[in-house]
Amino acid sequence: MAKSRKDQYVAATQKALLSVARTHFGRHGYSGAEIARIAADARVTSGAIYHHFGNKEELFLAVAEELEAEILAASSAIDHPDPWHRLKLGFEALVDVCATPVVQRIVFIEAPQVIGPDAWRQIELRYAYGALTKALAAFHEAKLLRSYPLELVARILLALLHETSAEVVRSKRDPKVRQQISALIAGVFALFHAIP
Repeated sequence: MAKSRKDQYVAATQKALLSVARTHFGRHGYSGAEIARIAADARVTSGAIYHHFGNKEELFLAVAEELEAEILAASSAIDHPDPWHRLKLGFEALVDVCATPVVQRIVFIEAPQVIGPDAWRQIELRYAYGALTKALAAFHEAKLLRSYPLELVARILLALLHETSAEVVRSKRDPKVRQQISALIAGVFALFHAIP
C-alpha cells in the first residue's frame, strides 16, 4: 500500500530531524546541542521536534538507536563460509564503522550518560551487542568458544571495540595503527576460539 502524502511528509521530516540532530549531537554533545538550532537547520519549527520526538532526550535516543542499527547492519553484512571467521571479519568492520567522531561521542560516551547505563545496555542488546552475545552463545553450543562466561567475553569484546575504534580516531586512521589493531583483534579472537 502506497504511503499518503501526509505519511511521506512525516517520514521526510523525521529523517531530516534525525540527520541534523546527529550532526549537532556529534559536534556539540547532548548538553551543547540546542533544539532551536536543530529545528532551524532542519528547516522546521521547534514544535515539530516536540511533535515527532517528545523532547530532546527522545530525539537523542532516536539518533543513538539509528546509529546502533547502522552498526548492526555493518556487522551483519559480512559473508564468509566459516562462522568464526565471519564473526572476526564482522568485528573488524565494526571497528571501522565505529571509528567516527559521531559514533564515538553519541554511542560510546554520551548515550550511557544521557539514557542511563542500564537502559542503554537494554538498547544495545537489541542491536550489535545483542547480536554478538547471540553469536557467542551459538559458538559456545558448538564448542567453538572456550569455556569463559559468555557475558564476560561479550563485555571484553565490547570494550575492545570501544578502545580500538577510539584509537583509529586518535591516530587519524594511521594505516600502521590499523594494522596493529587487526593483529591485536586476531590475537584476542584466537584466545577465545576453541578449535575442535
